[in-house]
Amino acid sequence: MLHKNRLFTPGPTPLLPAAQTAMASFTAHHRTADFRALFQRVLADMKEFIGTHNDVLVLACSGTGVMEASVSNLTSPGDKVLVLTAGKFGERWTGLAKAFGCNVDVLTVPYGETFSLNDIRAKVTPDVRVVFVQATESSTGARHDVQGIAKIVRANGDDTLLVVDAITGLGTTHLDVDAWGVDVIIGGSQKALMIPPGLAYCGISERAWRRMDTTTSPRFYFDLRKERKSAAKGESANTPAISLFAALGAALDFIRGMVAATRSAPVAAIPPSMGQMDLFCLVAQATTCSWMTAERETTP
Repeated sequence: MLHKNRLFTPGPTPLLPAAQTAMASFTAHHRTADFRALFQRVLADMKEFIGTHNDVLVLACSGTGVMEASVSNLTSPGDKVLVLTAGKFGERWTGLAKAFGCNVDVLTVPYGETFSLNDIRAKVTPDVRVVFVQATESSTGARHDVQGIAKIVRANGDDTLLVVDAITGLGTTHLDVDAWGVDVIIGGSQKALMIPPGLAYCGISERAWRRMDTTTSPRFYFDLRKERKSAAKGESANTPAISLFAALGAALDFIRGMVAATRSAPVAAIPPSMGQMDLFCLVAQATTCSWMTAERETTP
């Protein structure tokens, strides 16, 4: 008998069958017209998925890779940055910024909570070069007020950038990237896109691209300017994860069709069985991301 594993985690999430088929069936060299057509279509569709007019890049790495890229491309050693941390992945921002020699100011709240906008406002001073935050903290399920944080950062002027790790946020919660003024937003393939881990993507504002011309932190594989130059020619700078790109194309087609089919349909009610589940909520005083929770086994 064939047994199928079912994942009830923030990511990796269950794989989309159409994406599995695409991975198994697509074969092309990455410097051919066939792959260029797929690559260009995926980048265009990713703009629609994220909801941005900014350039989008898709890299072969985990989400942490693009988190690192945002630090190395947007900062120089000694730059003052602000990290907002409320969980394991907020702590990752702190480690990355310190690794690249930044002067790191950290605003910390307990796991399961979120930030006071007044506390953030007091920390966002004119000398802060970048603010790093999660949209949704995967380790607790807390959703942060990205719109409110963006208002504070934008009021500080164009010399302060906002970078948002939305790896579990994109596709699960509302993020108006361009209107709010988010400079870099980061996602991962293994979350709402329903394909395996291995791709990470980001939408990058013109403010952020200009910053890259002046920063001095070392970068090579994660040189985003080099990747943007190659993307303009319909290519990646390095060998891409070809099968995962095929899966991503299939997933984006599925999502577009799903959105079209449900746009005029009523919002589905929560199934009655949900009320019978024993769910242990880690979030005390924060808004919970609507598609994330933590399940606890019952004990007799």
